[in-house]
Amino acid sequence: MTELVEYSLVVMVSTLFVAGSVATYGTFSSFEAGLQFRAAFAVVSGLASEAVVNGSSAASVSLPASTIRCQGGGLSVVSGSLSETQNLPVACDFEVTVSGGPHVVRFSEDSSRLVISVT
Repeated sequence: MTELVEYSLVVMVSTLFVAGSVATYGTFSSFEAGLQFRAAFAVVSGLASEAVVNGSSAASVSLPASTIRCQGGGLSVVSGSLSETQNLPVACDFEVTVSGGPHVVRFSEDSSRLVISVT
């Protein structure tokens, strides 16, 4: 009988440990995805701001699968349920959908209008 109780306790503790590990991993994964998204947005918005000041900018950026759009001076990046927006002091009207991975993002200002190219 004692062995049965000990075995039950070991199985219960092991199950709780596994469940706790899965919950921790799930929480960390969503937190990490949010951080990666915000870092990618910071680079994209920084490149856009640099193009407004200097006329053009370009960099290699690791992007999640997302949509980069700009309308009426509002630059936004959307990936799943994550979204960030920054207002720019320039006119713009574009929308680009990118797959996840490394991309070269180029911004240029053409006739007081911001233009994007993603390769």
